[in-house]
Amino acid sequence: MIRRLAPISIALLIVTLAVGCAEAERPPAPPAGTLVASPTGTGSACSTAEPCTLDRALSSARDGQSIALLDGDFGDVTSNTQSFASAGSKSIVIEPAEGAAPSIGKLDLNTPGLTWRGVTFTGGVYLDTGAVGTRLEQVHVSGSGVFVHANDVVISGALIENGTSIDGLQVGGADNLVLENSTVRGFGQGPDSDVHSDCVQLFDSSNIEIRGNYLGGCDNAAVIFSPGSGAGLQNVTVEGNFIQGCVEKTDRCSQGTAFDLRETTATGIVVRNNTMLNGSVMVEQIEGLVFDRNIIGYVSNCAMPMTNSIVIDWNTGKCGQPDALGINGNREGSINVVDLAGGDLRLVDPAQATIEPSGDSKPAAEGYDGSELDATTAGAGG
Repeated sequence: MIRRLAPISIALLIVTLAVGCAEAERPPAPPAGTLVASPTGTGSACSTAEPCTLDRALSSARDGQSIALLDGDFGDVTSNTQSFASAGSKSIVIEPAEGAAPSIGKLDLNTPGLTWRGVTFTGGVYLDTGAVGTRLEQVHVSGSGVFVHANDVVISGALIENGTSIDGLQVGGADNLVLENSTVRGFGQGPDSDVHSDCVQLFDSSNIEIRGNYLGGCDNAAVIFSPGSGAGLQNVTVEGNFIQGCVEKTDRCSQGTAFDLRETTATGIVVRNNTMLNGSVMVEQIEGLVFDRNIIGYVSNCAMPMTNSIVIDWNTGKCGQPDALGINGNREGSINVVDLAGGDLRLVDPAQATIEPSGDSKPAAEGYDGSELDATTAGAGG
């Protein structure tokens, strides 16, 4: 026997189905403790139903909360909030909402303890002295650079590219910075501009680690140590990187020094297990320098201090061969890489990087791809 539903039961069923469909069409609710911001936000609740502006979310967030960014262009953002993220507190994470692809123009940050994850910036990132403890994780900075004047900054898994007459990463007046597993590339010279473009420029800073990155295709230098105001550079480690000048000279990339370490006031500098191609490598003798187990495409200065390194070519107009070639584990050699023009500097034949090490220096713990490096290997591996 077929039983008929009473009219009121049918009505309840229709309402239930309608509510269920509506809920299925709604975007997923953010996790508890997450504020929601939109470029067109006008709400005060900072929720999915009533998103707020990013400025309001930043002002309202507290230790350990997250801010989810909805689709759209948030324009330029300036943050000077100082009411949270005291020493030892949990970071506040700003990242795209599920399925969203937000962008921000210029970020001018003077707020401590913020982690920006997976966000695109089109006008550059400026970390002022108050932006202590900033983390930039998997961000994309397009058409401009990152300028760091704050302490305790980490840049990890970032893509920073394609600026004109500006540096990719400029670090000045900062202490304790890490740049890891990131790409900084394609910073070119603009027409009629006297502002040179470096992938990474360092000055007046201390305790810096640059490891496992690709840095290349920049008009002036891939990496340069500069004098700044005279405060000097202390305790800088550059290891396990692919470092590249200009593969082909163009109007945007006319010089392309690979590595410039001529700032003789720098101290405690370690440069090891890097692959440096397509541009001059210029290194002066400085106090406490370790320049070890690198593959060097072109040695510019004949008296360059180096150990356990492979030299492909050098300035024959200045010397028959570099002074250190044939001693201290250094040797002449040639290599073949997977894709020189594309910046893939992995060796086709890893045996080409084999050395007979001299002295008691140690290799970097990891190469470009995070794998362990053997003591008998020069370059970044990968």
